[in-house]
Amino acid sequence: SDHNNNSTSPTLTKRPLQVPDDFSTGGEQLSRAILLWHLSAMDGNVESAMALGYRHLFSANGGKSTSLLDSHSFSHKYYDPDTGGPTDHHGSNPNSHYGVLGTCPTALAYYEAAAHGVMDELESGPTKAKVNPPLDEHRLAEIYMRGGASVKLEGYNKPDEIEEALQYYRMLASRNHYPEPDLLAAFTIANFYYFGLRGVKQDLRLALKYYEICGDYNHWEGGGKAGLMHVWAVGMTLEERDLGKAYAYFKQGTPGGIDGCVDRLKKKKKTGKKSDDDVDDEEEVNLCDRHCMNGMGLVHLLGIDGLVERNVGLARRWFELTRDIGDPDGMYNYAMLRLGWMVSEVGDSLTHQPSINIAPFNNLSANSASQASNPIELSYMSLRRNIPEPNTDDKYTGPSVSDFNVAVQELTSAASKGHLQAKHKLGILYSTGADAFKKSNTQPTKALSQSCIKAVKYFKSVAEGGHTISRRIRAAWKQYNAGDYESSLRNYLAAAETGSEVGQINAAFLLERGHCLGMTVEECTRASIRLWRAAARQGNAEACLRVGDFYYYGRMKKHRRRKLAQFRPEENGETKFLYDEEDDGSFLSTVEGKAFYFAPGPYRWVRYVLYPEELVALSRTWFRRSMKIIRRLVNGGDAPLLPDGTSCPMFNEVFGTCSPQQSDLTSTDLVGEDEEDHMAIAAHYYRKAAEDHNSARANFNLGFMHEWGLGLTQDFPLAKRHYDLAAEGEDGVLASTIALFAMRVHETIVKTGLNWKHVNLP
Repeated sequence: SDHNNNSTSPTLTKRPLQVPDDFSTGGEQLSRAILLWHLSAMDGNVESAMALGYRHLFSANGGKSTSLLDSHSFSHKYYDPDTGGPTDHHGSNPNSHYGVLGTCPTALAYYEAAAHGVMDELESGPTKAKVNPPLDEHRLAEIYMRGGASVKLEGYNKPDEIEEALQYYRMLASRNHYPEPDLLAAFTIANFYYFGLRGVKQDLRLALKYYEICGDYNHWEGGGKAGLMHVWAVGMTLEERDLGKAYAYFKQGTPGGIDGCVDRLKKKKKTGKKSDDDVDDEEEVNLCDRHCMNGMGLVHLLGIDGLVERNVGLARRWFELTRDIGDPDGMYNYAMLRLGWMVSEVGDSLTHQPSINIAPFNNLSANSASQASNPIELSYMSLRRNIPEPNTDDKYTGPSVSDFNVAVQELTSAASKGHLQAKHKLGILYSTGADAFKKSNTQPTKALSQSCIKAVKYFKSVAEGGHTISRRIRAAWKQYNAGDYESSLRNYLAAAETGSEVGQINAAFLLERGHCLGMTVEECTRASIRLWRAAARQGNAEACLRVGDFYYYGRMKKHRRRKLAQFRPEENGETKFLYDEEDDGSFLSTVEGKAFYFAPGPYRWVRYVLYPEELVALSRTWFRRSMKIIRRLVNGGDAPLLPDGTSCPMFNEVFGTCSPQQSDLTSTDLVGEDEEDHMAIAAHYYRKAAEDHNSARANFNLGFMHEWGLGLTQDFPLAKRHYDLAAEGEDGVLASTIALFAMRVHETIVKTGLNWKHVNLP
C-alpha cells in the first residue's frame, strides 16, 4: 500500500538473503530463524523442535560433533559424564555453536518434545506405532558417481520399483492365479505395501490382503504378519478385526506349541555346531515363525473369550523364545512385562488367570484408558496390582531392580534393530531415571540413573524416524526422479535444518551441481560447503571426503587481497602507487580453484592429463583477459603498468592518476601463505573418514600427503601404511600398487639426496 511522506508507520524493507558457509554463521537472519523455530516448537511443530535440538546438541558438545552413535564420544569436558549437564568449557570459537549456547538438558527438552509429537502421531494413527514410517535414505552423490547403475548400488540407493513390476507381482499373487497364488510374489508385494519399500506408497489394507493370502495357503511368515495386524487392528477397523483368524495363523506357524518350538530351536543350535559333512545327511530344521510366536505370547497374555484362556506364565515363555531368536517385537514385549506386567519375585507361580474379553479393546473405560499408554498395559497392570503375592498380604509394588536391568537390556537390543517404541521407552527411562520399591523398605532404591546423553540419543532417533522427516525425504526423492530439482532441493534443505544427515548431504550435492535457487555461484558454493560441513560433523564419510577435497584443491581459498590502485606521477624517478586492500570473503570459483598454481602436490600437470576438459575453460578465461589487456593498450596508448605486470585499466592523463578500479585477477590476488593450513584441515577430514569409515579414498589421500609432506610431516613408512589400507578396498588395489611403486622410487631419490648432502658436508 502507498504511504504519504508524513506517515510515521514503519515500512518493511526487503533484505537480501545471507548465505553463510557454516551453520554457526548467519547474523541477524539466523537469530530471527531461531526465534521463529522456538515459537513454532512451543506450538508443537516437530520440525522446529528438531532444528533447535540439533543446534543445542552441537553447541553442548563444544562444536566437536553431532553424532550420537555412542555415548563415549560425549564423555568429555563439555558434559558431566553422569547427567550430561553443562560445564564451563563451551567452545570459544564462534564455529563451536550453531547460533545458540546450548547444553545437553536444553537439547533434551527439544528432542523430547519432538519425539513425543512423533509417537503421538504414530500411536493415534493407522499404524498404531507397530509399523515404522517408510524412510528413503538415497545418497544422490553415490548414485551419481555410479552412474545410476542398479547392480552397483547399495540397498538404500536402489531405484523405485516400477509399476509394471508391481502389476506383475499382483497378477502372480492373485487368488485367481492358476493353480494357486504364488506365495513368494504375495509376500514380496505385501512387504512393499507394509513397509513402503522402494518408493511404493505405504498401504496397510493392501498389505493385509496379500499377507492373508499367504496365511491362507500355509505361508508361516505371511500368516504371522496378518495375525499381528488383526491383533492390533492395523489396516482395518475394530469391527473388521478377527482374533480367531489371527489365532489360527499363529498356530499354523508354531507347530507343536511352545514345546515343539523349543525343540526346533535346540535342534537348530545343535545343527549349527556340527561340521558341514555331518549336516549334509540330516534334514534341515525350520524354526517356528517369529511373528507367530510373538502373536501366541500376545493372545495368551490377553486371552480370547471362548478360545484362549489367559496364561501369563505361558505368555512370558513365548516372549522369551521370540526374544531368543532375535525378534525386536518379542524383546519389546518381554521388556514391558518386566516393567509392569510381571514382577520377578512372583515368577511363574500365577500361571493361570481368568481370561479377559479384549474384543474390542475400546470396551475399557475412558478414565482408565487415560492412565495407560495402550489397552494391554492397562488391563494387565490393573490385574497385577490387585493380586496379592504368595504367602503375603502385600500388594504388587512395581518392578524390581532386576526387572529394570533386564528390561533396559532387552529394550536396548530392540532399539538397535530399529524398534521405535523401544527407543521412545528408553528415552523416557533415561530422562527421568527409575526407582524400585521393596516390600520391607519404604525408601526407594535407585534402579536406573538418569543419563541426558542417552536420552537425547534415543529421542533424536525417534524424531528422525517419524512421519515428519519421512514425508520430507520421500517427497524430495520423488521430485528429484521427476526432474524437479529445485523443489527437491527445498525439501532436502528443510530436512537438513532439522539435523537430517540424508537431507544435508543430498542438499549439498544438488547445490554443488548448480541447482542454486537463484543464488549466485559464490553463494551456492557457500551453501554447499555449509551443508557438507554439517554432515561431516555428524560423521558422514562422503561429506568428510568432500570437505577435505574443498580444502585440498584450493576451493576454500578466498580473494583476500583485491588491489585498488591509484597512480601518481613520478617522484625522484619512481612511479608511486597507492593500494587499498579488502577482504570480501569470497571463495574461488570452480575454474580458479582448479587453476594450475592451485593444484596441490608435485604433479600439477597430471590434473590436465586426467581432466583435459578443464583446459578449455582455463584457456577461455586467460584468452579473454589477454584480449582485454591488448584492447587497453591499443585504445589507451601507453597506459602505466601496475606492479603485478598488468596495465592500468583507466589512466587519467589530466590528473596523472589511475582510477581506483579493481585490477584483473591473477595469482598475486590470492593468498598462498595459508596453503599449509588448508592442507592440514584437509588431512583432518581425510583422517576422520579413514578412521571412522575405513575409506580407501581417504587412506590413499593421506598416504599421498605423507609421502610429499603436504600439510603433514613427510613420513614414508606412514605413507606406505595408508597406501596398504587403501589397497584393502576393491577400488583401491591398482591405484595403491602404482602409488607404492612410485613412492619407492621417490624415497630412494630423497635418501640418495640426503646421503649426498651428508657426504659433502665440510
